[in-house]
Amino acid sequence: MKTLKSILVALALTVVAAASAQTLKMEPQVVGVTTYEASTAINLVVVKPEIKLDNVDPALLAVNTNGIDRIVKSVYPSDARGAFNPEGEYLALGLEKASGRGLGLSKGAGVWKEEYSIKVALKQGKVLKVGKQKYTAIECSTDKALKDFVSEADYFNKGTFTGKLTGKPGDVELTYASYEPWSLKGDGVANPLVIWLHGGGEGGVDVSITLLGNEVVSLIRPEIQSHFTTEGGASGAYVLSVQCPTMWMGTSKGFGHGEYPSLYADVLKSCIDEFVSQHPDVDPNRIYLGGCSNGGYMTIHMLLRNPRYFAAAYPTCEAYLDANISDTEIKYLAEENIWFVQSYDDTTVDPKTHCIPTFQRLVKAGAKNVWMSMFEDVQGIDNPGQKLMGHFSWCYLFNDAVTKSQEQSTGDVKPNNDGGGTVAPQGHANIFEWMNAQVLTAPEPTPRQGR
Repeated sequence: MKTLKSILVALALTVVAAASAQTLKMEPQVVGVTTYEASTAINLVVVKPEIKLDNVDPALLAVNTNGIDRIVKSVYPSDARGAFNPEGEYLALGLEKASGRGLGLSKGAGVWKEEYSIKVALKQGKVLKVGKQKYTAIECSTDKALKDFVSEADYFNKGTFTGKLTGKPGDVELTYASYEPWSLKGDGVANPLVIWLHGGGEGGVDVSITLLGNEVVSLIRPEIQSHFTTEGGASGAYVLSVQCPTMWMGTSKGFGHGEYPSLYADVLKSCIDEFVSQHPDVDPNRIYLGGCSNGGYMTIHMLLRNPRYFAAAYPTCEAYLDANISDTEIKYLAEENIWFVQSYDDTTVDPKTHCIPTFQRLVKAGAKNVWMSMFEDVQGIDNPGQKLMGHFSWCYLFNDAVTKSQEQSTGDVKPNNDGGGTVAPQGHANIFEWMNAQVLTAPEPTPRQGR
């Protein structure tokens, strides 16, 4: 009898404990993607609790992103996109930056991962109190976190442009993103346009890959926007980033290094022309073109096909083989305003067969406004002391760290991690201030036929 009584008491206590152990359900909404100099990471998770929550101690929560445990640094009420709203029915969870270079999100070839898990829970032994109610668990998870996300790419307008392929029958569609600051639209003057062409891994049909994959969004941040000015108008510049479905180096005869015209040469020029025509406050004499690797190749290619159309060019780790640039083409390029950027230890695109001999030939041809920043290697700024792949010289560009050039000489190159050289081109403090100062004075020329 005594044993039965003990069993009944234990059962009663279990029932009471079970009744008091409540699970709070939350519905995952979106995640926030942050882009760094060489990778991307999720540093924000937005959820919708089944009841409104105001003050939640971050120390109570455990968050796991794609199998990695993260530290919650802040929790605040928000709207569905993570913007602070004291009356919001959502919660935004700010996460400590992931270790290393962040958590890679794209699975390559310009595609975001289809499967990416997020789980929010209460830490073991912790209790969340809401009024008189106590919650001992949180139920919140998804395997499709990247189906919707917020990022700096949201500040861009997205669109497509269809035009003719070059050297091959048929049309092709390009995807693009444009940053069009309201302060410039209303200033009543003509404004500069900065164009960026992506590398080999950011082609496709999702332009957010292009914007976030190489931290192209840094072009719209105040640090870089402040370098662009318009007399009598606001500071800043329009930004246009164009994405091709494959690689800029694709030709009608396969992958090329300048032997044949790019499939996308004509459609890219038409895309740029249409953007300029639709934005009458863009100054046609202040269009600046640049890109990395594949995009650096395309930058050189566009200069050769459209002489004196771009006020300045900033090819970065450019992949246009110098051996494929004729002496006649060097004479054309010598009339352009160009600032090359690369790291000497680049093993993906060898500077000794690409930008270095091209730079030296341009100097020999009498180029007055052609410069080259050559770094020793690529050192991380987001994570000081971290050495990155030598091909990642765009990190210096987007970190606003390209400040000097090599001497305009045909002599030996002396790589320098202090800005890329020893000369301040035209006395300017960095590549963007130099770019801002370049203005076409001659009438727009007729495109030269050939490649």
